[in-house]
Amino acid sequence: MPFLKKINSDFFLQNNQVILSKEYLANNSKKFKKITGSRFASVLAKNKYCSPFKIWTVIVGIYREEMDLIIANAGQVIEPKIRQYVTDKLNLNFKVYDPKKVNWDIFKDNDIFGGIPDGEPINHLGNVDYSNNQPMLEIKTSSYDGLAYEKVNGSLKMKKDINGLPIIKEPKKKYLSWFNQHTNDLVINPEYQYQLGLYLYLRNISKGVFAITWLYPNDYLNPDNFNIEEHEVKLCDFSVNLAKFAKEVEKAKEWYNKYVVGGISPIMNESDKLWFKEQINM
Repeated sequence: MPFLKKINSDFFLQNNQVILSKEYLANNSKKFKKITGSRFASVLAKNKYCSPFKIWTVIVGIYREEMDLIIANAGQVIEPKIRQYVTDKLNLNFKVYDPKKVNWDIFKDNDIFGGIPDGEPINHLGNVDYSNNQPMLEIKTSSYDGLAYEKVNGSLKMKKDINGLPIIKEPKKKYLSWFNQHTNDLVINPEYQYQLGLYLYLRNISKGVFAITWLYPNDYLNPDNFNIEEHEVKLCDFSVNLAKFAKEVEKAKEWYNKYVVGGISPIMNESDKLWFKEQINM
């Protein structure tokens, strides 16, 4: 979708950077978004699909990328079933947060970092409890096949056939991308590692677990009919070195203070320049 705010009024382009107007910065800085787990890798230039410049436009509120509603709905419906699977496998219950009730953030005391984990371990009293080295949960639902997408209003949307089913472009491609082609070991995307890593760091714990499953076209069309017995689910233990990870957090903090608080974007790369022109011309 095009920019939410006006160029040469709310923001200006200068030497391959975007500068927020003094008025916009003064009126909107308190509404700027935090660095969440899903944004963390982009801030550190570790996300091949979203640059530091692009995530900056999201954080300062001049751009909002529209989510594919089919993908979003499938995740909302299927994730609780995956969480229950993990509960049964690990004999461990998890606290689940209602995003609206917590305003999409459980780290209220942090001015820069925030977000919501997919699940935090709870004890028999229902309280969040990491005392027995229990893991934080992160759920990932990925397509099994490489699907066809099209750009709609500047955002990628699934292409569907006449029956409403996602169109398969390359069978099994997405599934295979999760595994090392030589060892066949499951490999967690660095973007996801940074996501869970940030939440672990904010809780000052080091242990997490990924729960991953792969969806077929019909799962997107009818997520309520998702049967976990007919799907592969992988559990992958994950841990972070908190002292080492603190250096990444500090980099992101410096980035936030320089670019978000400062009201000036990171320098655009060539891909950013093309994307920027595309939004301006929409």
